[in-house]
Amino acid sequence: MRAIIFRFSTYAKFTEKLQNTKFATIYNYESQIKPALSIYESMGFNEQMIFRIFKNRGLSLVKGDTQNDIGQLNELLKNRLNADAKSMRTILFKDPQILSHPIDKMNTYLDLFEKQLQINKEDILSMLTTYPLIMRNFEINYGKFRNVFNTYAHVSDKQFGQVLVNTPFLFSFNLERIPPNFRIMYNREYKIKEIQELIQKTSEFLALKNHDLDRLLNHYDVLIPNKEVQHQLLINNHKLLLLTPAYMLSPKINLLKDLELSLNQIGQILQISPNLFVKSVQTLKLKLKFFEKVMNVKIKNSPYFPQILEFDYWTVLRPRLVILNNLENAMDNLKMSQEEFIIKYNCEQRYQELLSEAPTKKKIDADFMIRNYHRYCHDRIQLLN
Repeated sequence: MRAIIFRFSTYAKFTEKLQNTKFATIYNYESQIKPALSIYESMGFNEQMIFRIFKNRGLSLVKGDTQNDIGQLNELLKNRLNADAKSMRTILFKDPQILSHPIDKMNTYLDLFEKQLQINKEDILSMLTTYPLIMRNFEINYGKFRNVFNTYAHVSDKQFGQVLVNTPFLFSFNLERIPPNFRIMYNREYKIKEIQELIQKTSEFLALKNHDLDRLLNHYDVLIPNKEVQHQLLINNHKLLLLTPAYMLSPKINLLKDLELSLNQIGQILQISPNLFVKSVQTLKLKLKFFEKVMNVKIKNSPYFPQILEFDYWTVLRPRLVILNNLENAMDNLKMSQEEFIIKYNCEQRYQELLSEAPTKKKIDADFMIRNYHRYCHDRIQLLN
């Protein structure tokens, strides 16, 4: 059935062919399929969005009483969470199968979020719009993960609620990796309170392969030997724990070594500009080459180093410094909005020319793995905007 649906390249062909395929012998187009499509259209879904949903999750659209299921879910989320039409579209678009959950179960889960885990309504709705798949096999997953987090981090119900708010795709993680990763943190003398604070900001680092997390922390041990300082830095800048693969930190360190900086100095730079180490290796290379070849300056001697390297290369750093051709008041000029800069220097045409020279497919300027739970949401989010 799924293979048949995948062959249709447009919504028009999809609705036309749907009436003349094996799918139509199982589900009546007029009484089951067409009403389901009409309901989604009435909620503001465009043809491309409906096609995407039906192509990937066709059966969930026509099983049961779709109109009644959507009505009940809409009423529940509106009354309990003040969900608007856009939130409903987002939830249904990301996971149409949420309609298969009994309303009384959904109501029970919302009670657990709100009363036991002490999550406010806005955050519950944010969780559901970010990753509605959290509701799948919720009772089983909640029991398993809650037990692990209680055993290794001694988190309270409220703290675990905060874990889910900031890492709503937690239940998609490989549970077997989590206890060893907790042990890795304890072996590095992390205190329970430090781990609790960290996992409430993000628990995503617990999804890393155990040797990747260990290797990543080895780098930070070298750059910042002081455990107390290092732990606080990583708690305040938790994205540093999400670099994947872990070996991508080495080339960044080597690039800074090429500027004749010692490991101690690089460790100081890490503390001053932690976001610099989140940037991709290729972007960092581009920036260093730009200052050397185009601006003809030794950037390490600039008073704006290392903070100046944090700005986006193609949209901020390169166009503005090419226009100015000097580093005078560089930070002020880089921090202002694009509109303010263009007005101040009357350079709209030149600015746009420089922007047009950027690659059409700009790579993500960070070394993060686009994991399955990210990809699932990101693939669909563009159609919702």
